[in-house]
Amino acid sequence: MSLKKPPFIPTPISVVRKALEISRCGPGDVLYDLGAGDGRVVIEAARMGARAIAVEIEHDLAMLIRYKAEELGLGDHISVLEASFYDAYLGNATIVYQYLYPSINEALAPKLERELVLGSRIITIDFPIKSWTPMLVKRMIDEAGIIRTIFLYIRGLSEPKASILSLKPICPKIIARQMGVRLDRDRGENTALG
Repeated sequence: MSLKKPPFIPTPISVVRKALEISRCGPGDVLYDLGAGDGRVVIEAARMGARAIAVEIEHDLAMLIRYKAEELGLGDHISVLEASFYDAYLGNATIVYQYLYPSINEALAPKLERELVLGSRIITIDFPIKSWTPMLVKRMIDEAGIIRTIFLYIRGLSEPKASILSLKPICPKIIARQMGVRLDRDRGENTALG
């Protein structure tokens, strides 16, 4: 696919941390950062216990991510895929992180639908996937005083073709986990997770 390559614009670290918190990133997750830049997202995800894959087409930035991962002792948790994110297979991702132009987010939407398993989380920063419905929208002010918007999407619930019927066996667990609620079936109550 030959679309315009986005420039490297680093996400402020406070926004990265909030986005990963919202996505409930942690051990057992596999996070893909599409257009990973200097690697700050995969580094933070690895620090939270996730397996993190940086997808970065620029050779110098890919080398920088590898160097940082080794220097920080995170080399076992971070992989770098030096390729276009259009060519990266996302089938084992539980979280996909995107800070990309709206047109690129939209161009990637069919790929996300095809390759991600039901329940995978997609985080976009500042620009939504216009054809999808976010499950959560969080606005915050970054270190420079700029208002940032974090969008959380869930594969199987957010895209236009999503069918709640196709999620029947796993839907309550996915929704509860994403919203930070534990379903207590014995009491019929919902409890906020800490």
